[in-house]
Amino acid sequence: MHKVDVVKLDSKGRILIPIDIRKTLGLREGMYLLLVADSERNEVRLTPFIDSGVKLARITVGLKDAPGALARIAGILAEIGVDLLFSESRTIRRGEEAEWIAVADLTNCNLDLDTMKEKLLADGRAISVRIEVYK
Repeated sequence: MHKVDVVKLDSKGRILIPIDIRKTLGLREGMYLLLVADSERNEVRLTPFIDSGVKLARITVGLKDAPGALARIAGILAEIGVDLLFSESRTIRRGEEAEWIAVADLTNCNLDLDTMKEKLLADGRAISVRIEVYK
């Protein structure tokens, strides 16, 4: 079932999702939403993502563009209890460098952020690692 409404962007870039749409999608206060902007189609997609109460982070990894590099890095994250919720990757220079951006739940990871970075960099496939925890 589709529900359609028109909303207005306020001066701070916010929109108010109408109550009937929030109820239809089961949206609750504090819930995280995934926001994806598609510049080619000039549209924004908003997807209910995960409830509050989790330790949600954006992980950006610069890595060697080599077969298996991304899989190995994702494997390391799995080994330390990181749950990947969304990711995308792109080649920056074919055969040399790539970038991987992931949104992850760190709730079950007992390592601090610096130790996580060290573990990813120690493998040799990651060139750079940035972890930003969402508030």
